[in-house]
Amino acid sequence: MPLNESASFLVSTVLSVLTFSTMQLLKPVLVSTPAMTVVGGLLGSILFLFLLTAVGNLEKCVFGAGFASKWSEVCVCVVAATAAATSVHRVSATSCILFSCLVLHAMFQLSNDAYGSGANPSGPAAAAGEAKSKKKR
Repeated sequence: MPLNESASFLVSTVLSVLTFSTMQLLKPVLVSTPAMTVVGGLLGSILFLFLLTAVGNLEKCVFGAGFASKWSEVCVCVVAATAAATSVHRVSATSCILFSCLVLHAMFQLSNDAYGSGANPSGPAAAAGEAKSKKKR
């Protein structure tokens, strides 16, 4: 059973704090080998997932159920997660950005599967585009 927005906000906020704390506590281990610096980036992308979930649920609680996260929220969460990964190692920051892009793509796919495609154009511009595509056939 899924959590409501306020409970999910609290859980994802706690998990964000725990992930950041784990990254800081394991910093000596994460910088010990090149493979572990990539693991630090993976932890940073998990932090991004929790941060974006917390921000999205907070916005739904404040602005209503019809509100969806925009690119500005995504960019803020990526910057915060990358800053946390940078505090571990510079390579962790780079791999955090790459893994966060993969996480964002997976979240987009899951959202489209669960709620339908949000990229369906509507309005006069879409009607003009449909008319042009019919003329080409």
